[in-house]
Amino acid sequence: MKRKLLITAGATRNPIDSMRYISANASGKTGLWLAEQSRDSFDIHVLGSSLAILQATDTVSMEEFSSTDDLFERMRANLKHIPEAVVVHSAAVGDFKRKKISTGKISSGNPITLELVPTLKILDQIKYWAPKCFLISFKAAAPDTSLEQLISIAEAQAKRTQSDIVFANIIGKINEECVLIERTKHTICKTRTEALNLLSEKIKACAIASN
Repeated sequence: MKRKLLITAGATRNPIDSMRYISANASGKTGLWLAEQSRDSFDIHVLGSSLAILQATDTVSMEEFSSTDDLFERMRANLKHIPEAVVVHSAAVGDFKRKKISTGKISSGNPITLELVPTLKILDQIKYWAPKCFLISFKAAAPDTSLEQLISIAEAQAKRTQSDIVFANIIGKINEECVLIERTKHTICKTRTEALNLLSEKIKACAIASN
């Protein structure tokens, strides 16, 4: 029996009113690519945004999420049934939502002020829900972050969330240097392609280790 691989891909959409939302610039391509690379080694289930779902092939199981709160509940429900899965949490999760969502549509043409509040931190809960899972998380640092700062930020995330691997890059330099942080070492890759290929191999190694 193949080990379970749970991947999140795309961006959450946190509603402002009945038709508008706050989201991030994330297509889900990374998560979907990792799913395709791993499909011969794992039993894969992808939690994807509507955009990610549109790009996906029919080779893996898909489930659509909407808001951060929705993804939070779907992650918790899935990990309840597959607590020893490999988890690749690559989705861009919205950090803020509107405190009070309008049930109708806000009128256009006039300035508005929105009060935003922090959303639930999904990444911080994964190891709590599933202590035996193998967790791979992602970190996109601010554009002015140096490589040394990126390593420090990713190491802090690994410690806080108990991530087994953190894939880190700098916004605006997505195709340049990336860092893979592991429990006992870190690896600097010159390109995103190199980093993703290395991450793919590490994911596949988890399937072999479980046999």
